[in-house]
Amino acid sequence: MAWEIDARTKIIALVGDPIEHSLTPRIQNAALKQLGMNVRNIAFRVPKGSLRDFVKGAKVAGILGVMVTIPHKGDAFKLADERDKFAELMGSANLLIFKDGQVVAYSTDGYAASRSLKEAGIDVKGKWVAIVGTGGAGRALAFQFALDGASKLLLFNRTAERAKKLSNELKRKLGFNELQIFPHDPDLLRRELKNCDLLVNATSVGMHPNEDEIPITADALHRNLIVFDIVYNPVQTRLLREARRKGCKTVDGVPMLVYTNEKALELCLSIKVSQDLVNLMLRVCYSALRRRS
Repeated sequence: MAWEIDARTKIIALVGDPIEHSLTPRIQNAALKQLGMNVRNIAFRVPKGSLRDFVKGAKVAGILGVMVTIPHKGDAFKLADERDKFAELMGSANLLIFKDGQVVAYSTDGYAASRSLKEAGIDVKGKWVAIVGTGGAGRALAFQFALDGASKLLLFNRTAERAKKLSNELKRKLGFNELQIFPHDPDLLRRELKNCDLLVNATSVGMHPNEDEIPITADALHRNLIVFDIVYNPVQTRLLREARRKGCKTVDGVPMLVYTNEKALELCLSIKVSQDLVNLMLRVCYSALRRRS
């Protein structure tokens, strides 16, 4: 039987602007088809400032949940009646679900990043972690790594005020004081990375179509450094290629994307996603990215 949409089909929405590049519908619909569920993930381009109207309509229409990406994560947090603990820490959300007439907000980026590293055999506990970029993704990773027991966080950002704000939040909300703030400067990165165990690129530097860009100079890398790049298109960014040449262990951004989809399915459908289903989503994502390259 064809996998058709009918009058009983339920929807998980994905909203953002832009949104056309997203792989989430392909990833999630592959999983939903495997589950045999009459549910689809559909992407909607929703301009900045219009999320409230969309959520109001989604609630009335019986949409199961709304996955949220740029530029709506801050607005999603504000629209919620209830929030999970990580969303409260972040002050932003990437998933809204409708439960008993209430809008419940979740932030799953931290979970997805942490699981990506754990599945690669990497434990953040006790490590010195350098994070390049303290925007939305960098904030999530900084909070998560502090919760995971990182020994020290080094925050690099072009805008000192943003990094300082994040540092103050980590101290105030978590009592995490082992922090240093730096401008995004090649010489400083080269000096400070000598003492670090893990480097995370939480910027969009190196993302398609600017694939020749790199957030740090290759000579700052050393063989004892683990390198995690949250960029997933291309899968092997220039940063990861240079890191492998140096003998570094590397983690690409695809698992983080897939684990946000895993968590969205679990929360929207009240199910437990199996490892087999996660593996299917990983295969679909890697295959789609290979075809794009």
